[in-house]
Parts: sequence; C-alpha cells; structure tokens
Amino acid sequence: MEQKIDRIIRKFMVFFLILVISAASYAGFFANWAFRDGAEAMGFTAMVEETAKRPFVHRQLLPQTVKRIADALPEQTQEKLEAKLIKSSSIEKIYAKADIPKEYVIEYHLMYFFCFLAFFAAIWILRSLLCEIIQDKVAGTLGAMFFALIFPFFEVLGGYYYDIFEILFMFMAARFALHGNWPGLVVLAPIAEANKESFLFFLLTLYPLARSHYEVKKAAGVTLGTAFIAGVTYLYIRALYAGNPGDMADWRIKDHLGSVWRIGSYFNTTTIYGVPLGRGMFLPHMICVYWIVKKAWHHLTDAWKNHAKLALLINGILYFMFVLPDEIRDLSLLYVSFIILTAFFIRDVIKPEQNKATSEN
Repeated sequence: MEQKIDRIIRKFMVFFLILVISAASYAGFFANWAFRDGAEAMGFTAMVEETAKRPFVHRQLLPQTVKRIADALPEQTQEKLEAKLIKSSSIEKIYAKADIPKEYVIEYHLMYFFCFLAFFAAIWILRSLLCEIIQDKVAGTLGAMFFALIFPFFEVLGGYYYDIFEILFMFMAARFALHGNWPGLVVLAPIAEANKESFLFFLLTLYPLARSHYEVKKAAGVTLGTAFIAGVTYLYIRALYAGNPGDMADWRIKDHLGSVWRIGSYFNTTTIYGVPLGRGMFLPHMICVYWIVKKAWHHLTDAWKNHAKLALLINGILYFMFVLPDEIRDLSLLYVSFIILTAFFIRDVIKPEQNKATSEN
C-alpha cells in the first residue's frame, strides 16, 4: 500500500512540475504575442472570420473548432456566458496584449485554454518520448522541461497559436513513428496539416524511422502515403482561400545573404521572462547548440541520425528560401532532433559515468 501511494505521489509531482513549467512558458508566450489581436493579416478576428492573408488563413484547424463549439451552445447559454466573460475580462486583466472582440469572446477563451492544454500535452508527450529514447527518466523530464522554457524564444519575430499545436502534432508523430504506428499517422496527417502546412515536410523526415520497421518499398509507401494525405488536405484548404489576399510565400534568400554579414544580428535580445536574454541566431546560443550536437550525436541510433539529417536538409532549404532571418520558429522540423540531443547531453552531464560506459561500448 505504501509503495502504491509513493508511486501516485511521484506521478503527481511530475504532473505538477510539467504543469507549472508549461503554464510559465505559455504565459511568457501569450504576454508577448497574445493571438496577434488586431492584426489584419493574421490576427484573431481575421482568422476566425477567414479574412486573413495567405498563408496565415490556411491554418484554420483551431479557429474552425472553437467557432463550431461556440455555435453549438444553446443561445441562452451563449448570452449568459458572453456576459460573464466580458464582465470578468480575466485574460485582458492579466495580459496587456490581449484585446478580445466582444462578438467572439467565447471563441477567444476557448482558443486560449485549448492552446494551453495543447502545450501541456505536447510537453507531457515529449517527456514520454525522451524517457523512452534516452532510457533515463530524470534526463528525459529535464529535457522536456527545458524545451518548454525555451519554446517562447523560438517565437521571437512572431508568436502564433498554430505553432503550439504544431509541436504537439510533431511530438505525437515522432512517437507514432518510433513504434511503427502508421495507422496513427494516417489519422493524424490531415488534422495536423489543417493546423499548419509544414507537417507535410515533417512526415517526410520520418522515413528513416519507417525504414527501421519495414523494408524499403513499404517504408517509402507508408511515408509517401501519409504525405499524400497531408498534401491533399493542404490543396483542399488552399483552394478554399484562393481568393484571399497575400502570396503563398516570399523569397528571402537576399535577406539571409545580407544578415550573415551583420554582426549585430548575432547579438539580439528579448525580454520574454522579464530580463534581457538572447534571441534568434544569438551567437552564444549557436555555440551551445553546436557543442550539444558534437557531444551527443554519437548517442543517436542510425534512424534518428538520418531523421535529423533529412530534417536539416529540408528545413534548411525552406528556411533560407522563404523565411525571414532570425525566424527560429520556422526551423521547427529540427525541434525533435534538437531536444533528443539535448536530453542526451543533460544525461551525460548529470551521469558522466553512463556516458563513459556508452563510449567504451
């Protein structure tokens, strides 16, 4: 009985730690960006009303979900709930950036809580994934908590609700792929693609994991099959909003070539947590990333190494062609690889004897 109580308490402590860390990170994210309230190109109202510019308007999974939930409520319940939420204005009292339109007050609150739940779920799934790969619960937990805390620093040029759901879906996909659960990926593909079109490319990076379960033809088939489902979903959504203003993408190669030679671009800072800290391609951060990769790379299996290489190739091309310099959030295909390497690095720091034994083997 005592052992059972002990296990329950330990699980609750882990749950509480991840909950608190997730809440702190989400608050840092939301305080800085809210839902881009008031922005005509991609703000909350524009997204809900489907008038946002392309490609922002394509990320309709959450706006359509909260609209349908709000519309499903009985009219009397809607009126009472709207009056209560407008009167309390709890979110606006906490966050200066929040500017909730009264006609969408229910939808806004739903989106706020769904985003937090998605963020918490993402970190919880990430912990599970890391603990399994690293084979160390302490390092896996610390790795997941570390990612939660640094996530807002990836959103330095613009924070978007769909980036939160993107990490949830990527961590789920990575876990599915690790176990060869391709039916799970088939179900997930259209849902995640409706959230953000980058999921199609992430599916392609999972081929090495498929190869660890199947022979070449079947591995290619299941990878291309899930990518095809995602692609069809994207084309359907794209057709729905073909009349919206904006372009599908902007060429950014010239911007990157210019920023490479600007020394100041390697020392930008942000105050997400109240003190100036590095952001974007901050040079000390880049040195740390290099060191983590160098020290932890040998721990990865061939499948994860090839996944990381494929993600770097695809994301690197997309980043330098279509993304503004310093927009670290658009290196998201590398999140899984990076945090696995970071968790291994953490394990080696707190348990150097384990790293020594691994190296000798």
